[in-house]
Amino acid sequence: MPQHYDNAVKYVMLGYSQEFAEFMVGHSDIKVLETLETEQPTIKTHQNDSTLKVQLRNEIAIFHTEVQTDDSRKPMWSRLAGYNGFLIQQHEIPVYCNVLYLHPNAGKNDKGYYAYKGLGYEYVLRYKVIRLIEIEGQTILEKQMPGLLPFTPLMKPPEGIDANRWLEKCIDAIALASTDQNTKEILFAALGVFGSLVYDSQMIIQRLPEGIMRESPFIQYCLELYAEEYKQKAYTDGVEQGKAEGLEQGKAEGLEQGKAEGLEQGKVEGLEQGEKKGTIQSIIALLEMQFKPDAVKVLEPTLQRIDDMQRLRELLLVVPRVDSLEGFMQYLSNGNAIESENGGIPHS
Repeated sequence: MPQHYDNAVKYVMLGYSQEFAEFMVGHSDIKVLETLETEQPTIKTHQNDSTLKVQLRNEIAIFHTEVQTDDSRKPMWSRLAGYNGFLIQQHEIPVYCNVLYLHPNAGKNDKGYYAYKGLGYEYVLRYKVIRLIEIEGQTILEKQMPGLLPFTPLMKPPEGIDANRWLEKCIDAIALASTDQNTKEILFAALGVFGSLVYDSQMIIQRLPEGIMRESPFIQYCLELYAEEYKQKAYTDGVEQGKAEGLEQGKAEGLEQGKAEGLEQGKVEGLEQGEKKGTIQSIIALLEMQFKPDAVKVLEPTLQRIDDMQRLRELLLVVPRVDSLEGFMQYLSNGNAIESENGGIPHS
């Protein structure tokens, strides 16, 4: 959960723990005895959202609530199995777990249940799932429980009331709440934080009482968190954009380098091809000067198949020193070297 949501949730849940516990359990037969600041020691320390020691009917128990803005990346049953085991080990009394989903689309697939058995073993974990969008918001407004009012914009509005009008009703309910002005400002601030999950932030700000956004210390704190997150997001986006632009630039530079390397390679290959073509043409021209042109032409395909330039150069040197076309053809076919002693070549 982003930190500004997390801090707003913790403030409301801890500041109004009794109201919150009654809301989660669904009745008033629960009494908060103690708020537990419980850290679960893991590689990355996790601070539970709300862990209360309560009197629940005839027993003392731990009442633990996790709040999710969206669906959990890790299966919720897996997370709660870890919290449940840790809290039982710490307190050695029953532990009752809850999950509160804030966003309307969150928690749809959370069954609140995990179990397995085999080889004579069995494990069962049941926890309560509450999705705010399934709660009748008007009922909460009528109860006038201040600690729950900031959540009402995320609850189900009455039939026939559109989203904007519902938001206004939720804001009006805080304005009419029986609390002091400082508490109202904090509740307005928390409503702004939670409401931003589904409403445009500017629209919320425009509907809040004048001065709330400017004067509330809690809002200022949230704004600082927003600014920090925005800065981090801007940095991350900048890095990603830099990577993309760098990749494109790298491709362009690589293409240019490839062109340059290709040009150089082309020059080399072009020179080699030019030398080969020129050497073959010279061989043909010299042979035609000495022998019948039509007979010489039939040798060209054979010469074209020779890729060894050293071999072609040797053939060029041989032409002036042969006394018959047959002699040249014999040398061409068997590759005998020029005799260095008499300067001649084998003859047929």
